[in-house]
Amino acid sequence: MKLIEIIEKIHETSEDTYICVRRPWTRDAESTLVPFPDDLRIPHAVLAEGFEYFLEVSTAREILEGFLERRPSLEQITDFIIYYAENDAFPEWAYTP
Repeated sequence: MKLIEIIEKIHETSEDTYICVRRPWTRDAESTLVPFPDDLRIPHAVLAEGFEYFLEVSTAREILEGFLERRPSLEQITDFIIYYAENDAFPEWAYTP
């Protein structure tokens, strides 16, 4: 599944889920959803397939709260989340008119 496809359904996905993505992190990057295991670690099988922790679904939803008011496109939403995952900060372009 592509990252953009996961982002498109982010509000339908359980909050107790990790988003794991193969690098480079782009809209079309191969991605998977991983339900939280008991030990809250990404399973070795997922890591062995080349996926890395990207964000928790709950975090992705939380950071989108104010941004969605601007009615961004799916591509802008995905770029916003990628930027946040890489930088632990919001992109400056997200809030400029």
